[in-house]
Amino acid sequence: MSGYSYKVEFFPIEEVLVEKQVDRGRIEKTLNRYAKRGLRLAQVALCGQLGLICIFEQEEAGE
Repeated sequence: MSGYSYKVEFFPIEEVLVEKQVDRGRIEKTLNRYAKRGLRLAQVALCGQLGLICIFEQEEAGE
């Protein structure tokens, strides 16, 4: 049986907004870093005016 492990990344809104647009480069850099470790993006949520939350998951090897 296999399970999943999760990692949550929070991007504060003041760090990802550049001139009222999301700094895609910073977010893509983080996404690529997790992808290299075998994690995939499972869910993204905007947390009001606080920031962006990304949830990554990785399937763990089962017995």
